[in-house]
Order: sequence, then C-alpha cells, then structure tokens
Amino acid sequence: MGNEDLLKIAKNARIRSVCPLSSYAVGAALLAKSGTVYIGTNIEDKVIMSLSNCAERVAIQNAITHGDREILKIAVVGGKKESNYLDNTVPCGVCLQYMLNLDENIEVIFFNDGEVCVKKVKDFFVQPFKLD
Repeated sequence: MGNEDLLKIAKNARIRSVCPLSSYAVGAALLAKSGTVYIGTNIEDKVIMSLSNCAERVAIQNAITHGDREILKIAVVGGKKESNYLDNTVPCGVCLQYMLNLDENIEVIFFNDGEVCVKKVKDFFVQPFKLD
C-alpha cells in the first residue's frame, strides 16, 4: 500500500474525531507487516484531560488488539474539525516515544507545507530515551 493511500485513509479516520476541547481533529492510518491497515482518531475527554488519546496511539493499540505488533508505517493528518484544510501535523512526543518503543524504523507519513513527507521515528529524536 502506498503512502497516498494511507493518507487518504487517515483523512477519513479524522472525520470520527472527538475533540470538544481543541477542535483539532487528527486521523491516523497504519500499515502492519501483515498487510492490514488500522485506523485511529484523537479522542478528547473534556472532564479529565489525561483520559484523552492521540490518533496515533489509538491506531497502534487497535493493531495490537488485533494481534499485529509489527508496524511498517503510519500516516497522520490533522486540522481544525470543521475545515478541510490539513495543517502540518506530526506526532506529539508521547506518540513518537510510544512508536520508538515498538520499532525505531516505523515510517511516519505527514504533510509539511502541502508536501508529503516521510521520516523514520528515530529521525525525530536528537537523543532518544531507551532503557537498553
């Protein structure tokens, strides 16, 4: 599956976002080694902020729940909920660390000034935190 296909799936996942606090909707689509695509969207809790989840971690947890632990790549898109315009959206530090703990070579696909960009998770870090 190509990067453009994953971005399109992530855009569709973004529609399901629950973001009453930020009004910033994020969608993610990941491709597992098995060939299966899993989606996620950000889900904000307006009562207890720490109960909120990012789209990337929802997609990863969806894959793991279905038995897929090997992730090849993940596409991430975001922007204001009621807008079709997509901002420059990259995973937050928590999501990047979460991905790094799974595999530092996961490819992250995102938009930067309207251009499709691809970086490996490890390339987002100057000095990643690792226990080993």
